[in-house]
Amino acid sequence: MISRIALPAALLLASTTAFAQSGLTLSGRVDLNVGKDIGAGQKRMGTGSMSYLAFAGTEDLGGGLLASFKLSTRINADNGTTNAPGAFLNSPAGTYWSQESSVGLRGGWGALTLGRQMTAALLPQILVDPWFWDNTTNGFTASTGNIGNLWYNDAATYAYDAGAFSLVAQIAAKDANPGWSGTPRKTPYSFALGYAPGPWQLRFGYEKPADGRSRLATLFGGYNFGALTLHAMVAGGTDHADASVRTWAVSSVIPAGSGQFRASFGHYKRADVVGSQKLALGYHHYLSKRTSVYTTFAHDSKAAAQRNGYEVGLQHTF
Repeated sequence: MISRIALPAALLLASTTAFAQSGLTLSGRVDLNVGKDIGAGQKRMGTGSMSYLAFAGTEDLGGGLLASFKLSTRINADNGTTNAPGAFLNSPAGTYWSQESSVGLRGGWGALTLGRQMTAALLPQILVDPWFWDNTTNGFTASTGNIGNLWYNDAATYAYDAGAFSLVAQIAAKDANPGWSGTPRKTPYSFALGYAPGPWQLRFGYEKPADGRSRLATLFGGYNFGALTLHAMVAGGTDHADASVRTWAVSSVIPAGSGQFRASFGHYKRADVVGSQKLALGYHHYLSKRTSVYTTFAHDSKAAAQRNGYEVGLQHTF
């Protein structure tokens, strides 16, 4: 539910130079909550779904060709600092445009984008989580097996959509993407295939990070019944320590008047040892199209201590 407000380019650039900017948008989200994380004994105020600020634009080059760019930074709204998720996600400290910094071209042949971008295999991994890996409810471990990287620096991505069918393929620079192991050895790549006719969708993703050992294959399926949406995902691969990883997750979103109930369950096994088994429940109430209040609860039966987490928060998008 991200609402974008188109702004005259002249107001942002303060320039009288003539140009053919077709669209320039400013968008973002501010989300804060109070609660307690799984594994933590202390209550805290913190970010729910990641707050961010983004600038994006397109230019019509004629002949069906468009140029585009996007700059997006993640924000810790509780203290105003920028958020870099960590070197293991190819986001070391000092990464300002940590969400995306890219430029590209698109036309009838598809789209080619260069720069820091999310991985091509992201959608099959993340769509099973109703919270999209945010909040204490997040299903990141079950979705990625702690193998997927989310972002790649110095990446080239090709995307093509043909009705219900979609294809995304990506390759990135080895040395710019240390990932989970911290030791880049080979050129990382990822790809995804999607088929989404009508109310159901089926997606497959594959990711091979730069450590040269890790790999993750993900299969996702979902169906929108109208009264509720059901999603399921299964994934398998090998992490940077050559340990076998198997994960699966199921979820549902149920509209209810001006709000929606969310539920998910994720299972993560590494080297035949179950490391996470998390149940998550939540409710979002929409005060408007752009503002909501929410509450979430999660329980991980495999957490070493403090197995419960909860939050109450406020979110606004623009």
